[in-house]
Amino acid sequence: MDVLIMAGGMGTRLKKNIEKPLLKISGKPMIDYIMEAVLNSNIEKIRISVSKHTPNTKIYIENNYINTKKYNQRVEIIHTSGIGYINDLNECIEYFKEPFLILTSDIPTIKSKTINSIINEYLIINNSNNPIESLCAVTLKENYIGTPTIDIKGYIPLGLNIISPKYGEQTEMLYLIDEKIVNVNTLIDKNLVENIIKKGD
Repeated sequence: MDVLIMAGGMGTRLKKNIEKPLLKISGKPMIDYIMEAVLNSNIEKIRISVSKHTPNTKIYIENNYINTKKYNQRVEIIHTSGIGYINDLNECIEYFKEPFLILTSDIPTIKSKTINSIINEYLIINNSNNPIESLCAVTLKENYIGTPTIDIKGYIPLGLNIISPKYGEQTEMLYLIDEKIVNVNTLIDKNLVENIIKKGD
């Protein structure tokens, strides 16, 4: 399965003059945590969406991943308009022919095993009598330690989804994950994930 990493948002809630994917988490750009998890997972092709809001992120990805012999065959950049998450996602769908994983660039505690787990779950479900088009990784609201932006009847989406390469509404299933995955939307969230990383949780 291929992956789309969404890295074109402004990240205004951080209230810092830096592109969100390049925000330093324990001294390392946040996008590097995402890339490490993806590169060490069962993911094949890696596509990263950037926009006019993240020009330095584009340069960073080119210098550290695309312009290297080790990764250049696996990593590709997609340019989007930067109007918003849904619009940017729709602009990227045409690059995929099969179901693909979507990751936001602000979940630095994501692990390779979690990526593999959601992919395996999706494949198992779609080999059953009740196939689906979309799988959304969530955690229980009472277990989420960050600053949630969306609440789906007591579940918090984690920025980790699989969708089919089609436009419009898709049949969706929630996939419950009991791990410390935090979307870094604020500086409080940044401190939380740095503590998680420091403790090795």
